[in-house]
Amino acid sequence: MTTKVYCYHCMTYHHPETMRKIVSRGQTRWRCIRSIEATRKDIAQRDAFGRQQSALNLASARREQERMRSGRRDFALRA
Repeated sequence: MTTKVYCYHCMTYHHPETMRKIVSRGQTRWRCIRSIEATRKDIAQRDAFGRQQSALNLASARREQERMRSGRRDFALRA
C-alpha cells in the first residue's frame, strides 16, 4: 500500500514520487511537481491553473458535504 502525501499548495494528496519538499515560511512542506511547474508559466497560464485547482477543491468539498449529509440521514433512519 502506498502512502500519499498532502500538498499544501493544491490541498490534495499525491503519491510521494510526484512530490518535492519545499522550504516555505521557515518550514519544510510537500508540494506536487505539477504545482511547481505551473509557477514557471506565464501569468495567464498560472491563473488558469489556479482556477482549475479551485474548481477541483470546490467539487471535492461538495462531495464531502454530500457524503456527510447522506451519512447523517442513514444514522437518523436507524435511530
